[in-house]
Amino acid sequence: MKKTLIQFLTFNLVGIVNTIFGFSLIFLLMFFGLSATISNVIGYFFGAILSYFLNKKYTFKSDTKDKGEAIKFFTILFISYVLNFITLQWLLTFINPYYAQLISAIVYTLSSFILAKIFVFKK
Repeated sequence: MKKTLIQFLTFNLVGIVNTIFGFSLIFLLMFFGLSATISNVIGYFFGAILSYFLNKKYTFKSDTKDKGEAIKFFTILFISYVLNFITLQWLLTFINPYYAQLISAIVYTLSSFILAKIFVFKK
């Protein structure tokens, strides 16, 4: 249980680093004239790659060279985003949109951590 808690805290720290990196890249690209949409896609793309490598090394301490691991990781990010989106849409029908965003973010974080731990970085 202690190991899982440490992994979860590390996962969230990686998420903070990843968010700072992604938004920095998005804003830099926008500063240089790229559209917000294109900047967003590029920022999230490179942010997801950074997230994979940081979580692989620091959160789950995986040393496998399996290329399928990365595919599984990006798949669980997609699944977690879908869960986030569904949760958001449902919550928006009856609560404040700011609270809906926060709760949906919690769903994303928990689902991506659990799925990564169980299906991607299992030992």
